[in-house]
Amino acid sequence: MTALFRIDSVHLETTNGTVAYAFTSDLTVLSGHTGVGKTTLFELIKYGLGGDGLLAPVARESITDVHVSIHIGDLRLRLSRGLAAEVQRTVRVTDLVTGERLRDHSVGGDERPISDLLMTAMGLETGLLAAARGGRSTSAGAQITFNDVFHFMYIPQAEMNRDIAWSQQGYYEPKRKSVFEILFGITSSAILQMRSEVNTLKSDIDNAAQSANIVRQFLADTGLTSRFEAEVTLANVQKQEVQAKASLNSLKFELSEVVDRQSQVLRDLLNDAEDSLAEARHRAAELSRQREEYAVERLRVQSDLDRLARMESAGLRLASIEFSVCPRCTQRLDQRAVPAEQCPVCLQEDIVVGLPATAQYESAQLQNQLGEIDEQLRIISEQVLETARVANDRVSLVESLTAEIDSRTASRITPRLQAYADATAGAERSAVEQDALEQVLRQWDRAEELQAEADEKTKRRARMQADLQRSESELTRRKSELFADLDVEFQSTVTDFGIPGVERANISPETYLPLLNGQPFIEVSSAGGIITATQVAYWISLVTVATRRRDTRFPAFLLLDSPRLALNAEQDIARHMYRRFATQVAEVPGRLQFIVGDNDLPIGIDRNFEELTFSYDSPTISTVVHPGPAQVKTLSDSSRPSDSK
Repeated sequence: MTALFRIDSVHLETTNGTVAYAFTSDLTVLSGHTGVGKTTLFELIKYGLGGDGLLAPVARESITDVHVSIHIGDLRLRLSRGLAAEVQRTVRVTDLVTGERLRDHSVGGDERPISDLLMTAMGLETGLLAAARGGRSTSAGAQITFNDVFHFMYIPQAEMNRDIAWSQQGYYEPKRKSVFEILFGITSSAILQMRSEVNTLKSDIDNAAQSANIVRQFLADTGLTSRFEAEVTLANVQKQEVQAKASLNSLKFELSEVVDRQSQVLRDLLNDAEDSLAEARHRAAELSRQREEYAVERLRVQSDLDRLARMESAGLRLASIEFSVCPRCTQRLDQRAVPAEQCPVCLQEDIVVGLPATAQYESAQLQNQLGEIDEQLRIISEQVLETARVANDRVSLVESLTAEIDSRTASRITPRLQAYADATAGAERSAVEQDALEQVLRQWDRAEELQAEADEKTKRRARMQADLQRSESELTRRKSELFADLDVEFQSTVTDFGIPGVERANISPETYLPLLNGQPFIEVSSAGGIITATQVAYWISLVTVATRRRDTRFPAFLLLDSPRLALNAEQDIARHMYRRFATQVAEVPGRLQFIVGDNDLPIGIDRNFEELTFSYDSPTISTVVHPGPAQVKTLSDSSRPSDSK
């Protein structure tokens, strides 16, 4: 059945007292001229439910707390939220059945979010992600919250004659479609999770493939075209090292027979010196390689820092520009009143003044990394100098010992010493080459591991895509039945409304949005009465079908702000609209709740509903004196640039 959601009452604590409204009827209409505060009241309800309400200045200046009493699922709760900056991230919750004060919940926080409480009460799962579809995205998607569900319950005045459920906001498309599917039971948590994992696996595959290509490029630079060639070369080098060491051992034995005790001591010293020299040269080669690697890494980090600096510079340059024309729609910005300390473009809090020179976490991390690399390069440079000094000392010692041994042994061991030197050089060269080849083989191992990881995740992603397709196909019959019902109901509602020029109306099973004469609604009319009438017909059709089927989680609640906004003189459409409101709630008394705000009601309708009438003398926030029609600035005007046509 549809998810039960009703607003029982709203209490506003103001600086001059309390304002309270009870919504006891299934259909309540708030009527009054533009600017009397209907939209402000609706946005305060949204704010009290944990949303980001578009609050008028009078609300921020005069209202301290919003209390919204709701009946949601099996719970009756009062949600209380303050407007002061220090408390606006907290919602106080009271159980109206037991009178118990429950634990506070957060707005947009990780600890006891109010969204989870409301979603759970409506029988909806929490923590679900809405991943983009189509196979190109690598993001797991954004989390679905109660605010996303509320887009299907509250149609604000700013969107009434322009858009349906934020469908024109491309970035929001995955969430809108996922919420629709959740509410009508044509998806599941498993399907949503699989979509997210399919996207993240694509990201992992791309990263593994990129890393494998980097390693392969490194291997190509070594000149070894295959792993087999590297293994053969390593075996030959190891064999040469064994032969060189065998020659050294043989020469040591021969030398021991032709030298006296002092010469033997000199030879031992020479052996130690030559070993130290070989080790120092090997160490010098290793340090040079490390220095080159750190230099390359430093260039990469410096490049990232330069990129961030350019981004920051561009941002600061843009931030200092005082726009007189909206950069998006080219409408004038300098002809409207902008409150102090607000951005003249988006009207949000202006944070340009005093903006720190840099506040990017990534930049700080890169600076730290650059410092660490510079420190490593300094240490390596010192080690290189020390190694060079040691090598030079060993060279001098070898030369000195060799000269002394030559003078003592003369013709007896000079040829053997030359052979010994050749064998030592061969052994040293083989050791260096062996280390280099072993590193190449480790890179071959890394490349193979990365390729195997990419292949395994590619297969896993393919299996998951097949599972996802099967899971979606299992819901095909339900989806077909649902949209058949929606099409019939939507066509009937559009016909009843008598929307001009519309002969055929249905709801797209791909976009979940209205089609008028086979075209997307936004292509038939970009704004005005047709969009408004289509919007109302769309939402009524969704609620009607959900109520009739009784197997969905679609909320049995609609909050509509100014459905006659663009209808002007279209009294017939307006009358049919209000008759449908009254008829729909009467079919299932107590199950549905419609709250409608409008400037005035159409002539000739039966007023069998609760009507709350407001005026400039009696505005919605009655404890605050209304400045009059000449001084009021509506929320719809402040939320969008004015129309220049």
